[in-house]
This record gives sequence, C-alpha cells and structure tokens, in this order.
Amino acid sequence: MRAPELSKNKFFFGTDDAFSRSVEIVVTPLAFSGIGWLLDRWIGTGPWFALAFGATAFLGKLTAEWYRYTGRMRGIETEMSSARPQNLRGLDQREEIDDRLPTGVTLEESGDK
Repeated sequence: MRAPELSKNKFFFGTDDAFSRSVEIVVTPLAFSGIGWLLDRWIGTGPWFALAFGATAFLGKLTAEWYRYTGRMRGIETEMSSARPQNLRGLDQREEIDDRLPTGVTLEESGDK
C-alpha cells in the first residue's frame, strides 16, 4: 500500500476510488446503450438493443460492485478477528457442569408432614 500518500491525505482517503466507481456505474451503461442505439439504427429495430445493452451493463456493474464489497468486507472481518486478543481466561471454552448432588442429599420426598 502507498504509505506516504496515505499519511499525507488521510482525510480524503478512499474518496477517489468511490468517485471513480460511481462514475463507472453511470458511464458504462451509457456507453453500452450508445452502442446498442447505433446497432438499432443500423438494423432498423426499435430501442431494444439500447435498452438491453444498457440494462445488462448496469446489472453487470452492480454485480461486480457487490462481489468487490463482500470480498473486501470478508477480508476486513478476517483481519479484525486475527487481530483480536486471545481469551486467556478460558471463557470461550465450554463449561462442564457437575450435576451430581452433594453427599447425603436426595430428590425423594420425605413422608414427614
């Protein structure tokens, strides 16, 4: 990772990446719709290729962003769980319960009333 650049620009870290991704989500379907529109004009069909290409590109970009996001979150979760301090007191281990009764104690009811 680029440590010198990150230390200089901590406030705006990640905004350039988020902006470029948002522009890609808008521009890619527009470009594909334009190609579809040109194909529609050449073949003589309605706006069907433009709509189909634009919708396919939009869904493809959303799917790619979804997988990128889930992969990044999985990596962050793994990093956080590996950095978590280990439980040295044994609280994460199952407790064994001794359900035996003390000597001389029974569960039978006594007939004294």
